[in-house]
Amino acid sequence: MKYLGSGLDSSGEKVKKAFMGGTMAATPISCVAGYYTLEAIDKQNACQYAGQMGDRLTKGLQELIKKYNLPFVAFNQGSVCHLETVGTMHFCVDWSKPWTIPNVLSATSERKKEMQYMGAAYMAEGLVTLAGSRLYTSAAYTPELIDEAVRRFDKVFANVALKQYNK
Repeated sequence: MKYLGSGLDSSGEKVKKAFMGGTMAATPISCVAGYYTLEAIDKQNACQYAGQMGDRLTKGLQELIKKYNLPFVAFNQGSVCHLETVGTMHFCVDWSKPWTIPNVLSATSERKKEMQYMGAAYMAEGLVTLAGSRLYTSAAYTPELIDEAVRRFDKVFANVALKQYNK
């Protein structure tokens, strides 16, 4: 423990210590908490279970997208679920025609605004997303909670009015 503590040892002499800076500094208590957290994650197969909940959420979102014939995309990588509704960063710049760039930038701004509206609609239903397009599942979720989230997404998707853009 003397190598993990800070300051001087009980004799008053300087002791070489292991340091780790940052918010999650490696104090003895945080090390023990981290160890037992990792142990619990391993024993409970928490990562695998969170991934299964991510699969369930993504499947529900994909069914809603199909139900309402929306131009959205839902996919997941384990417990990280993506719900792309406006393609904010998906645009094409034709560098051989630089005069078209202002229109691309304008469309990007419109998409960003629409994404903010979608995020507000999710929040109104108690759905918290990251940047309106990402959701995270954990081992704390149950199938019932995921199904409730899908029902709330259904309420949002039922009210989506698609804009028609000139191409």
